[in-house]
Amino acid sequence: MVLKYTSKRPDEELDGLQALEDHFKSAQHEDVVAVVVISGHTLVEDLNDGQRTATVRMKQVEPLTGAEAQTARQLLSSAYVKRTGNEPLPIEDDEQPTLSIVEGGDSE
Repeated sequence: MVLKYTSKRPDEELDGLQALEDHFKSAQHEDVVAVVVISGHTLVEDLNDGQRTATVRMKQVEPLTGAEAQTARQLLSSAYVKRTGNEPLPIEDDEQPTLSIVEGGDSE
């Protein structure tokens, strides 16, 4: 089953993204971290095969900035790892290999 999403946006007072309209109109805008409340909207059952399809909608969305956005990114990453088991490789910045150009030597 594939969960579907409605295209209806949250009610005016519950849609914090509207304040970012100019941000999204810019040519190269940065991603926005937001907290979203999702609610069940409809459930449709096909009478021929009994397959059920659920649709959800965004009930409320609020953008986050600064420390709140950083905390949300960490929570998002942790939830993703828990759900999928896909953990990032433990590579430290100071362990990154560097390439150096060496002049001279034998030509083989």
